[in-house]
Amino acid sequence: MRKLLMPVLLVTLVAACGGDSPGGNDQSTTITAAPTTAQDGTPESTTVDVPDNTEATVAPEGTTTSEEAATPTTDTSTSTTTDPAGTTDTTVEPTTTTVEPTTTTSSTTTTIPEPDLPPSPLTGLGVEDPELLNRRTMAVKVDNHWDARPQAGIGEAEAVVELLVESGITRFMALFHTVDSSAVGPVRSVRPTDPHLLRHFNATLLTSGGQNWILRMFPRNGVGVIGEIGVGGYRDDSRSAPHDYIVNTAEFRAVADQRLYPDTAPPPLFEFGDLPSDAILGAVSRVQMEWAADNVISWRWNGTQWERHLEDGPHYWIPSGGEEGTAAVGSDEEASPAQEVRKIITADTLVVLFSRLFYARPPEGGGYALPTMETTGGGRALLFSQGQVVEGRWEREGTTQPFALSLEDGSPITVPPGRPWLSLFPEGRPVTW
Repeated sequence: MRKLLMPVLLVTLVAACGGDSPGGNDQSTTITAAPTTAQDGTPESTTVDVPDNTEATVAPEGTTTSEEAATPTTDTSTSTTTDPAGTTDTTVEPTTTTVEPTTTTSSTTTTIPEPDLPPSPLTGLGVEDPELLNRRTMAVKVDNHWDARPQAGIGEAEAVVELLVESGITRFMALFHTVDSSAVGPVRSVRPTDPHLLRHFNATLLTSGGQNWILRMFPRNGVGVIGEIGVGGYRDDSRSAPHDYIVNTAEFRAVADQRLYPDTAPPPLFEFGDLPSDAILGAVSRVQMEWAADNVISWRWNGTQWERHLEDGPHYWIPSGGEEGTAAVGSDEEASPAQEVRKIITADTLVVLFSRLFYARPPEGGGYALPTMETTGGGRALLFSQGQVVEGRWEREGTTQPFALSLEDGSPITVPPGRPWLSLFPEGRPVTW
């Protein structure tokens, strides 16, 4: 009797299981799993290749896949919840996994990176509008007397050069090539160093006067110079004379065209590139420069940029358009839109070129001698960038050449792209870090 019952029982079990042989169900599977989250807080889908040439889409919970459900089956997923007390509750919930035979066509999206933007010759940074590269540099001689602070628009320049003048104070040369500012200043007079420095930049200088023997040096060096002509500049009534003349660099470009000054792009200020890693002397958080006994400034690394500080606090400047939410001049409180606003002067890279200081005198004996910096030859150089310092030398064969930086072995020092602040610093005076 038992021998008769066993075959019957086996036939019954096979019928109940549907008659499928193991591994015989060649179906594609759509798997629904927990969502991932993009940076903007919205769920994102991830497509993953699976071995059987199907496509598994990891989709946000509660969404449907592009494939319609066929034969629903029941699976289980486990979710874990931790309450404030630190205990963990594990709940087993049913989920639905849909399967159907399908032919899947997978597609691959290739993202082609945008070509690199052409670099600015003053910063090495990319410029979105290439047409802006095909024009002259506008240079502005900016006052740095204590009554001229906070300066306007200087933080909008692509590069700044600092030079010593009388009484131990300095003045700035703000350079605008692919950018402009509607309010830069206060603007002051020229000095003998200026035409020799600017010849390499193919620049036109905006100034507020100067001795005639110096003004005559500009055309001899192929540098355009424009003084106060009644357009493009104004006297700011909120400032005291002579620290009150403000200029719009864009408006003076048309004046330079009318005077037929060269409208030629400048060559690169430096050779841009990564810092020479094997020449880095170490990390730097503060650079102190003693221009004179009573004029000591410092640059402080904030982790991103160098911030300029005077002996009595940060050195501020005013944006030409103003920005709501920055501090008002003379106040530590948040500014209203109607208040004058200020920012700390910053730079991405500090380049210190130690140079010979001498006094230039007018050739015909008229006028008086003025402090002048040597801009050709060579000397010690310091490069502060990315919170690091590299020491080497600078060389410049002539006024039409750029400043070339090199290590003691003659290999070039490349300057990381960014807004540079170039200091022509009197040799023999201290720079510490």
